[in-house]
Amino acid sequence: MTDLAPRPRTTTELVDAAIQLYRLSPAQFIVVTALTYVPWLVIRLLLRIGIEPEVPRLGSLLPLAVGSLLTYGVVSGAVTQIARDVYLGRSPDAAGALRLIVRRLPTLLAATLLKLVFVLLAALLLLVPALYPVARFFAVAQAVVLEGRGAGEALARSSELSRGLKLHILGTLFLLFSISIAMAVGVALFITLVENRVLLQVVSTALSIVVYPLFGITETLLYYDTRIRKEGFDVELLAERSASGTYPAHAST
Repeated sequence: MTDLAPRPRTTTELVDAAIQLYRLSPAQFIVVTALTYVPWLVIRLLLRIGIEPEVPRLGSLLPLAVGSLLTYGVVSGAVTQIARDVYLGRSPDAAGALRLIVRRLPTLLAATLLKLVFVLLAALLLLVPALYPVARFFAVAQAVVLEGRGAGEALARSSELSRGLKLHILGTLFLLFSISIAMAVGVALFITLVENRVLLQVVSTALSIVVYPLFGITETLLYYDTRIRKEGFDVELLAERSASGTYPAHAST
């Protein structure tokens, strides 16, 4: 039986749980990601945004950056919402998740931009300092999407949850990153042999559609893991389920 019962998990257990959660409803995660990435790919191909092999000019960098940020915001938020539903034993709804994220997109983008600024500023001080804001603001999207917080509140909420757990958070993200790199090696070898820029973008987008949900799922499980460790979320959830007599089908016994 799939073990997704709310409890504190180690780094490897979190990544394993993320994979299990992904396998419970892969179509929902892939559909919500594809519905965002594919239109952006079509726009890029039609307008030749970031497609040419030479270094992009400033005029094309701005639409590329804006479009990529919008795409990332929608996907990260929608994947978070679906991951929450699957994790808590609710029925996932890709269309409903996208509608919710569209309403909260301005706040989500503002919070994401603030997080990016902190990471970039820290990166100017070399790699290791940049890891600090990555860990500190790991749950910004989750605070916006799942708790309805504003941009500043989301940064503060993530900071609170990460206190004393930054190495745990970084270890989980590093393990996930290592796994994704291993998965991408074969595709990367294929890409090096591809001279057709359009085909290259299509293959890269297809890889992102399949792989990215795992990052969003893991971040969401990390968010709940820190709440379990610091706020007793697992006890709170168990009490709610006991009172209502409802339990998710994937809960271990």
